[in-house]
Amino acid sequence: MWYIGLMKSDDNAEKVYILAGTTMEYTAARQKLELIPKQAYWLTRPANLDGLRSPKVYRFGSWKNLPRIDEIEQRLEEINAEIKDVD
Repeated sequence: MWYIGLMKSDDNAEKVYILAGTTMEYTAARQKLELIPKQAYWLTRPANLDGLRSPKVYRFGSWKNLPRIDEIEQRLEEINAEIKDVD
């Protein structure tokens, strides 16, 4: 089929989660990491992590001020998230 050669897609790229306090910080972190929107999710609540195992999570900006941050951090530990800070 003609489209097989054109199937290179970002859908297969690893999705990451960005823990940021505001949408502007999420966007800034995503840009620093050179990710497009469908490669990075803004992590704002523990439910965003349901069903995940060892996801990559990047922390940026005022992430410590998020509501329910204690619950989010506990859930990250439970699922063995790989956590890195974005400078």
